Amino acid sequence: MSIDWFTFTAQILNFLVLVWLLTHFLYQPITKAMQERQQKIADEHQKSLEIQQQAAAKVTEYEEKTAELIHAKDELLAEAGKEIQSWREEHLARARKEVDQEKEDWYRALHRERESFLREARVRMAGHIHHMSQCVLKELANADLQQQTISVFLERISRIEEQQKLKFRDLLRTPDSRVLVESALELEQSDRDRISKFISEFLDIQVDVEYRERPDLICGIDLHISGYKVAWNLQEPLEELEEEFVRSLNEVITLESGVESTPSAS
Repeated sequence: MSIDWFTFTAQILNFLVLVWLLTHFLYQPITKAMQERQQKIADEHQKSLEIQQQAAAKVTEYEEKTAELIHAKDELLAEAGKEIQSWREEHLARARKEVDQEKEDWYRALHRERESFLREARVRMAGHIHHMSQCVLKELANADLQQQTISVFLERISRIEEQQKLKFRDLLRTPDSRVLVESALELEQSDRDRISKFISEFLDIQVDVEYRERPDLICGIDLHISGYKVAWNLQEPLEELEEEFVRSLNEVITLESGVESTPSAS
């Protein structure tokens, strides 16, 4: 079989032309389009990575700011808590101080009222006891109260022990010795003579007796010998009654106030 070289050459040329045409007009545009598409995808991927990185940075920044805000909030709450506690303690201390002051003022006022009441009660009790003692002794003894008082007083002197009598006698022998009789009521001269005579005979020594009226003795007579005293009067029973009254009043005040009151001095 013979080869038609012209045809063979023409076909080769046609093939080369076709290849060139395909390469120039089809393959290169497709390749270029594919490269552009790949580049676009790469660019978009890179952009996506950048966006993700930016988002991650934003999240980190947000978390940091959130942590800072939480820390700042905790600090503010702690500071506010301290200020509130300080304010509370200050006002509680002030309130306690005011309450304590009012309580102290109330107790002072109560103490003053109690003292005033006791003084008035003492005066009234003294008057009532003096009046009642006069009435009762007159009715029971069927005698004058003054005479009855003198008799009881002399009886009290007669019961002085021998050792005390000797001591009185020694005191009366000193130059500055003094014998004083104080009575709630003024003594008649006859009563003074009676008392002076009894004292001299009882002590077996002549004495000069001074007499003085002292209403606060409350129905009684006191004998003073150089600093020593022999007495009979209603003062001591009155003081005992007053002390008992004060104790009872203090018990009532203690129960009502819950604080022990200081007893009043007689």
